[in-house]
Amino acid sequence: MQVDELYLMNPWWRDPKAIHGDRHIGAFEGSTFKYYPEKLFNEISPERPGIYTIRGPRQIGKTTFLKLYIRELVKRGINPSNICFFTCDGINDRFALIDTIKTYSQIFARKIQEIRYLLIDEITTIEDWQKSMKYLVDIGLLEDCLLVLTGSSAYDLKRSSERLPGRKGYGKDLVYTPITFREFLKNLGVHVDGKTMEELLSLSAQDLKTLYLKNGFLKEYFLKYLNTGGFPKVIDDFLSLGRISEQTKNIYRDFILGDAEKYLGSRANILEIFRKLPAIVGQRFSWNSLVNLFMGAIQSVDTVQKYLEYLGYSFILANIFFVDVSKRTIRYKKQKKVYPCDKVIADIISEISGKEIGLPQLIEMFTLRHLIKDENLIPHGMNLYNGPFFWYSDRGNEIDFVYEHNGSLVPVEVKYQNKINKSDYYGMKRVFGKGVLITQDMVFKDENIIGIPAWLFFAVFEEA
Repeated sequence: MQVDELYLMNPWWRDPKAIHGDRHIGAFEGSTFKYYPEKLFNEISPERPGIYTIRGPRQIGKTTFLKLYIRELVKRGINPSNICFFTCDGINDRFALIDTIKTYSQIFARKIQEIRYLLIDEITTIEDWQKSMKYLVDIGLLEDCLLVLTGSSAYDLKRSSERLPGRKGYGKDLVYTPITFREFLKNLGVHVDGKTMEELLSLSAQDLKTLYLKNGFLKEYFLKYLNTGGFPKVIDDFLSLGRISEQTKNIYRDFILGDAEKYLGSRANILEIFRKLPAIVGQRFSWNSLVNLFMGAIQSVDTVQKYLEYLGYSFILANIFFVDVSKRTIRYKKQKKVYPCDKVIADIISEISGKEIGLPQLIEMFTLRHLIKDENLIPHGMNLYNGPFFWYSDRGNEIDFVYEHNGSLVPVEVKYQNKINKSDYYGMKRVFGKGVLITQDMVFKDENIIGIPAWLFFAVFEEA
């Protein structure tokens, strides 16, 4: 990358106020829904040098976060020449990556005891990028440097960052995922008292009714969230236009199909998977059964598994696994389940296939999203080897999700309806002795089983 290109990407070197004219900052300030990812800001302290990685789906807002972070650094009075941003989309290989960082270091000589901030976007587009980082660390060029590296593939970022043992300083691996309903509400200025899983299970029937009545106004917000999901750009479209624009849908469609073609070499096979997905969302399957489903279009079990795992690593689909309740371990040879990672992904799949993914399956998808612990996504993306899980018996009884909380397994079953029978949660009571039943608009308590509407559970549930 040439010097003039670096100056174009870092206009604050000439004028600190130029960050306010950045197109990502402008789009953020001009949006109806301004999502400010506080968790990322809290995790990346400007006073702690190290290598931080942020993984998450494309178009979630990672680049905007980097620009907002730069704006905060400038506001703090950090020397603008100590802040360098560039994207790897225009860099050919890891050697060009080294040259780019060397070029920056030559433009501005490092001053002792001053932290430098190096923010590199989409680094996973560079093969073996970690070798470049290792080299630069070892020769001292990244001393007293805070690096933030973003990528859209959990696999590439994990594999590469693991090859930097002892070189990450205070850094850590982070994720940026579609926002929850609770985050959606907070960003709109709506405060709701949170409840851990343990606190929810301990509520009495009267407590649940009080919680329901106190928060009934949230239903109108929930309808909006159901239409948008958790991508800030999609939410902004809906709140400002009353719909998701075709332009926005095309952005997400292009990145899904484009990345699949890049990594897997076959857009046709990915399209075939998407055409058949509505039939299996939320349903149990084996790898062999999927080969039969694709009727010769994809003939190898290994290929099917490779494709779905890739879609999980890229935060497009969530793959969940059976848990052996007695041993608290997953059983890889048992059946699996799959869900889109977010509403806009489900919409694109429906458009490609011509088949709608039903509301019950979408509620299950949202329930899964709210049970996921972000730290569990760092190693494998949306291949949920660390949970949440699901369970079924040889007799066909099934629990939609099994959530691990303080060493205990808690079943969560989705029955998005208002007529609930004891048979709907008999399996939870018999096998686990407790559990959460997600309903449409009904609350109840039966011994250690609670029934709670989806909108209320999503609004109040939070990790301890």
